[in-house]
Amino acid sequence: DLKQMKPRWLVGTSMLGYGCNITVGVGIPIPILSEEILKYTTVTDADIFAPVIDYSKSFPQMKPDILGEVSYAQLKSGKIVIRGKEVPTASLSSYSRAVEIATILKEWILDRKFLLTEPVAPLPGVESDVTFKPLKERPLEE
Repeated sequence: DLKQMKPRWLVGTSMLGYGCNITVGVGIPIPILSEEILKYTTVTDADIFAPVIDYSKSFPQMKPDILGEVSYAQLKSGKIVIRGKEVPTASLSSYSRAVEIATILKEWILDRKFLLTEPVAPLPGVESDVTFKPLKERPLEE
């Protein structure tokens, strides 16, 4: 409910070469109902990998060019090496705010202010045939 949401969790942001964004802080509880779920929630940053993409080139032309793949642990270190070049890294999210949100959510669950229920609907997967229609930018006239 955005009308009741604290402004701290809804922030306007901007990324050079990408444009204006809205950054939203969201907490999602993951009920640990089996050993399999527990296994998936105990992975470390060294176990999670992400593609490295140069958004200043790939995003405007909608041509994904994956420069490499690195772990979250490498990203959090403040630098990565891509194609032999050391590149500084920075987070697009706030780890301290994520911990703050998780703590608030935990308190709500313990105080029974937030009750866990069955999912209303599953999140769409690849099989859902959901397609996105990116905004095509017109070239700037010089």
